[in-house]
Amino acid sequence: MLAKNGKDASALLDKWSFAVILLDLKLSNEDGMEILKQIKAQDQEAEVAIITGHGTIQTAVQAIKLGAFDVLTKPFTPNELRRTVERAFKNRQLNIENVILKQTLKEREKEKEIVSRSPAIAKVKEMIKMVAPTDSTVLIQGESGTGKGLVARKLHAMSPRRDHPIVVVDCGSLVSTLFESELFGHVKGAFTGADTTQYGKFEMANGGTIFFDEIANINLDIQAKLLKAVEEKAISKVGSHRVVRVDTRIIAATNKNLKKEIREGLFREDLFFRLNVVSIPLPPLRDRKVDISLLVDHFLDIYSAKQGKTIYGISQEALAAMENYSWPGNVRELENMIERLVIFARGETITFQDIIYSNTTFSGVSPPEAITLEEAEHQHIGKMLERFRNITKTAESLGIDRKTLRSKIKKYNLEL
Repeated sequence: MLAKNGKDASALLDKWSFAVILLDLKLSNEDGMEILKQIKAQDQEAEVAIITGHGTIQTAVQAIKLGAFDVLTKPFTPNELRRTVERAFKNRQLNIENVILKQTLKEREKEKEIVSRSPAIAKVKEMIKMVAPTDSTVLIQGESGTGKGLVARKLHAMSPRRDHPIVVVDCGSLVSTLFESELFGHVKGAFTGADTTQYGKFEMANGGTIFFDEIANINLDIQAKLLKAVEEKAISKVGSHRVVRVDTRIIAATNKNLKKEIREGLFREDLFFRLNVVSIPLPPLRDRKVDISLLVDHFLDIYSAKQGKTIYGISQEALAAMENYSWPGNVRELENMIERLVIFARGETITFQDIIYSNTTFSGVSPPEAITLEEAEHQHIGKMLERFRNITKTAESLGIDRKTLRSKIKKYNLEL
């Protein structure tokens, strides 16, 4: 785009976001340095390359101090101009990547494998293999702890976008009043406390993947804005009307029945259709019990190494108890239990007694042959309810969500 003067440039900057701007210092009746200040005030992330026919060290120093990326002195060749623009663009990308690294480091984790021998998960793996190379939007559906985040990361890792970031949006933990700022970013002064301009998740994921974990938790107002961003592949920061183009692959996950949420007026049907281009359902662990022994061995290897212990396996009694358990928290609950068992293990083989003693709430119960893991769950939930007298805190201590806890309370006829 071409701007003939500072006024035209300001009008364009009000509407669009630019990665690189070329600014000629010699403009009729206007000070190029003042226009540079104006540009950086409107869009501090834009890289500005100064063009001048009277290049001096003083001019270069002044321009750099005001935020210019480089000064290009006339005459210059097309190749010199191209190299300057390429370097400016790369510098902007590097700045964004640095922000991503700082803001998403806590979200990064060592890549995990999908461990399974069940036909249901074999189908999931085949779907991942087929869908990953595309840019199609994917909706992953399954109960809490079934591995929705793992599938999302596999889709990204096997895609052409693998060299760009995958940015996770935890829709269940973000404060609703700040959600728009988290997604789209904000400009300085947009609201109280907005001391600097910030990138949002969409800009961080530009060129890569943005993963909305538990997307059903966002309110209808944000759903409308998200739909617009997905359809237009463009966003505007909070406090700004400028359009920022974004190229992101959308993956969403939910543990809720979105069609039911739509009927109840809690989720937009048009957003559902945009997200549900490809649907990948994940089975609960209780429906793939053939995987339990495999997962136990897998997690024993991981956590034995982490704890510096030698654990060779698990007793038949302990494994049978695990296979007879309903696993409301699915694979995540199993992993947490194995980590705890490794910590409290008193020998080189995990026994049923280790399951009991790995948590103080299990102490004093009957011998292994007289109690099932489900009965132990009944006792454990009852004692946690008695301890906390609060649904949210009890659910957190058990590693399950409140809906699952309420169903367990009803199942075991427990009282709060």
